[in-house]
Amino acid sequence: MPDRLLRLAIAYGPHARAWELECVQHLGEVEGVRILGCLRAPSPTQEKPGLLDRPFFRYQSTGNGLLAASKPTDFDTAWPRLQDAGDADVILLLGGGKPPDAFHGLVWAFRHADDSPHVFLPGIREALNKEAMAYFELCEMVSGMALERCFVPAQGDPLELAAAMVGIAAKWPAAVARAMLANPGAARGEPPERWPAAPTPGPLRMLRFQIKRRFMQPVPVEERVHGAFNIGVLHQPIHVLLNEEGSRNVRWLPTPSKGKVRLEPFGYHGGDGELNVLFRKADEDGGSALIARVRPKPDNILKRSRVMLDEGHGAAYPFALTLGGETRVVISNRRERTVRLDHVPPLNDALLPGPMLVREALYAPTLFQHEGRWWLMGTLDPLPDALLMAWHAPHPEGPYTAHANGAIKCDLRSSRPAGTPFVHEGQLYRPALDASRANRPAVVIQRILQLSPDVFCEETARRLDGFSASAYGHGVRTISAMGDITLVDGLCSPVVSAQRANASRSKRAKPSAS
Repeated sequence: MPDRLLRLAIAYGPHARAWELECVQHLGEVEGVRILGCLRAPSPTQEKPGLLDRPFFRYQSTGNGLLAASKPTDFDTAWPRLQDAGDADVILLLGGGKPPDAFHGLVWAFRHADDSPHVFLPGIREALNKEAMAYFELCEMVSGMALERCFVPAQGDPLELAAAMVGIAAKWPAAVARAMLANPGAARGEPPERWPAAPTPGPLRMLRFQIKRRFMQPVPVEERVHGAFNIGVLHQPIHVLLNEEGSRNVRWLPTPSKGKVRLEPFGYHGGDGELNVLFRKADEDGGSALIARVRPKPDNILKRSRVMLDEGHGAAYPFALTLGGETRVVISNRRERTVRLDHVPPLNDALLPGPMLVREALYAPTLFQHEGRWWLMGTLDPLPDALLMAWHAPHPEGPYTAHANGAIKCDLRSSRPAGTPFVHEGQLYRPALDASRANRPAVVIQRILQLSPDVFCEETARRLDGFSASAYGHGVRTISAMGDITLVDGLCSPVVSAQRANASRSKRAKPSAS
């Protein structure tokens, strides 16, 4: 049992939905949390939506599952009714609930980026208005700090987006409670995001959307990375990138074959001691992806790459590491919904299937050791650039147990793994992808403050927008540690000519086949 007990009261209002009821259920499963009961807010006397707003509110009411409206009896029958919350440490506001006037403890509430009323479901207005992003947070109202937040692309069906966002948000109060019980005195929270008010879609926009939704088939979202990417070598250890003034002098590999790209490099040393680089080889539109291998040379003369894995499912992100003197590669087969730990054989001519780690269609699978545990991280649909998951195990081959919080983070700007975690001066860092601008990917190096089976917390230490003044300085997706060097990828700049990728490139260099 935890040394500290967290006493919590629920204040709910007339707009509560099923996902908020699930919030309380998740809180009840946290060891050390005691739910005292519920305070019911009186129904407000507010005007009904006007004629111009009714189509939107009618659309919101069509939700089911987590989006369905809850009944007052759902709360009243599950937990005692309270007259006040004087004994509570925290009050959680749900569905438009209000805290008592005399309460002086912590107050948790869900909030939109524009401080709009709780009656709105997250993401729906943004998706209908065709905005780029949607934002939702759990805040502490006294300090105004965001305790947990969700920053996602506002794409796809609006109700499906709302369901995904509230499914994540339903676990936030439990995650914050676990962190408070584990570290009672630790400060928590970040400054909240604040955006201009999102307009309520009018009847004409709702009519066009409903017609389009009825007659058009949804287009499946594929894992595609567009753009002319190439990989390069930075002759500095990865921690140099933490220094704003550190070297950025990348030596890029020769230009790939026409229409082909190289990205997501991970290195290992072969039996002969030479550097080998696994990477994703694909068309410029992201199609026909497979895993290939090259051997960068000091003279930059590159031999033809060798295919190491082609399973016909869009292979990507060949995360390589050394275990017991053997090179292993974490491979995700999203079609079969498995993550494997493959082998590189002595002949160095293919990736041989290894044991399954988890049964998930994981993006950017990343495996590393921290404080005696092995951790597997990656992102999942429906938010492959934002929804970060984690599993832990006593051994690299498992068995793996999911993190207690479910999704440990949901932020388009710093969730998806983007290279090898590393330790510098005793501190663990994790490269992550900022995918908020599709045409200008960036890597943020996250400093991990807490990582345990029950708690996860990190902060941004450094942002890397690309390697400027080079042919591939328009963006970056991956930084991978390889001893005293760092492997990177870069997006071709529309300004700098590709022939200037390496000013010192030998004139004797032969054109290569990617």
